[in-house]
Amino acid sequence: MGHRLPLIAQLREACPGDWVQDLIAGTVTAILLVPQGMAYALLAGLPPETGLYASIVPPLVYALLGTSRALAVGPVAVAALMVANALGHYAGGDEARWLTGALILAAETGLLLLLLGALRMGALVSFISHPVLSGFTSGAALLIITSQLRHLTGIDLARGDAFDTVHAAVAHIGEIHWPTAAFAATAIVLLLLARGPLVRALSALGVDQQRALTVSRTAPLAVVAMATAAAAALHASGVQGLSIVGAIPAGLPRPDLAFLSAPGWIELAPSAALIALVGYVESVSVAKVLAARRRQKIDANRELVALGAGNLAASVAGAMPVAGGFSRSMVNFDAGARTQLAGIVTAVLVGLVALLFTGWFHYLPQAVLAAIIVVAVARLIDLDGARRIWRYDRADGLALAATFVAVLTLGIEIGLVIGIGLSLALYLWCTSQPHMAVVGRVPGTEHFRNIKRHTVETDPRVLAIRIDENLYFANAGQVEDYIARHLASAPQARYLLLVMAAVNYIDASGLEMLEHLEEDLTHAGVTLHLSEVKGPVQDRLKQTHLYARIADRIHLTTDRAVRSLTQETEPT
Repeated sequence: MGHRLPLIAQLREACPGDWVQDLIAGTVTAILLVPQGMAYALLAGLPPETGLYASIVPPLVYALLGTSRALAVGPVAVAALMVANALGHYAGGDEARWLTGALILAAETGLLLLLLGALRMGALVSFISHPVLSGFTSGAALLIITSQLRHLTGIDLARGDAFDTVHAAVAHIGEIHWPTAAFAATAIVLLLLARGPLVRALSALGVDQQRALTVSRTAPLAVVAMATAAAAALHASGVQGLSIVGAIPAGLPRPDLAFLSAPGWIELAPSAALIALVGYVESVSVAKVLAARRRQKIDANRELVALGAGNLAASVAGAMPVAGGFSRSMVNFDAGARTQLAGIVTAVLVGLVALLFTGWFHYLPQAVLAAIIVVAVARLIDLDGARRIWRYDRADGLALAATFVAVLTLGIEIGLVIGIGLSLALYLWCTSQPHMAVVGRVPGTEHFRNIKRHTVETDPRVLAIRIDENLYFANAGQVEDYIARHLASAPQARYLLLVMAAVNYIDASGLEMLEHLEEDLTHAGVTLHLSEVKGPVQDRLKQTHLYARIADRIHLTTDRAVRSLTQETEPT
């Protein structure tokens, strides 16, 4: 059973000292997760208890099944925004339908991830390129920030894209509710001060760096406590208009399957698919980073199953879709988490809050939760990364910029689809223009290099061309044209040698091109030879008519091929 439950193996390898570290890490993460969970529920348009429930049951399920030892699973900002976007069309202003839609999204997300896990499609993470993911998260972060303007200012703003929201906020600037804005501004300043200045100040006073970081991570809960007390005092003094969280039902999540019979499963399926994709990519990316730091490894296919089961559990428990959060996982890791026992500790502590202490948050201003969201997601806007990508590769930079703009103007789902589509289109375009080179021997060696970059020796009877890309439908014509041009400029050539060291795959179009090329060369009095063909490629070629014709013209190395064709003697 231990091999099926990674937690068992983790606990067997751990020592008592590791369990103490897990207890500390789980406690620190719970302190962060309580206000963050409620804040992300607010972002999704759901009651605050939904965020707490999503921080109890799904982490417990993931702790049993997940292969990452430090990933902290729960509500995350980007998924919360995607939930809000999907439910805005599905539920309108119907609060009951809104909650039902969130449960359907969580269930569909879980089922899809489980299906992908059963099909062992852990490589799905590769289908969103880093530039697209960077543009998507930066755009989503800005969209999240603008979506919180109504909570930060007290202005009644309708949901819309980033530009419409900012324009409406500016147009109604005179309607700011100043107590609300004061709470928001104070919370943002305190949270920002806790990140850097507080840590540096404590370190200057001689406090250990790790302890200073731990103190700074309690800042959200401390800000929540102070703001709640201040709001309660203002309410008692008769101040009106401050939006507060209100009554939060006390108790643990209770299983409920009533949503299974609700309409909307087909309507919400596309949104659930994108939530599953983004949540999985974010989770696995974070898990890989953390595992690499301790020379551990994760199983991408098992992560699909663990996250899928976690989301299914969320739907039954009355919660929202979940994933592994970057900032929360980093806090868990830095606090010393050694196994998923830390996740269990976090879930238990959040459960105690939901069971016994929800009444404490009655007067918590929504502006403070919005401030927590803004400060948390602001770090997702990666301008430095965008500049580096643009300088290195303009095509990737274009995909990043297009995704960013599309998310802001067309919405988070359409923006992501456009980014992925553009990224794949750019890949096809780049690989349809493969790099190829005529090569010659570096004097006195067995190495062959580009004749335009190196001083090399060539034989007019042999035209050696290196193909630096897979041969497939998008580039077969380009390769054929390149070969034809260089053959035309080499009238003495009697042998065409294709160096295939960089070719990992030949599809049907590429094979057809090689077959036609071999026939045309034969009529022209030129013989086709191949060198350095990789084993898997040669295995596929063995099933073809082409291989039957040229089997004795496939050479292990380019050096041997050229010596054989020019009748040179190999050095002993």
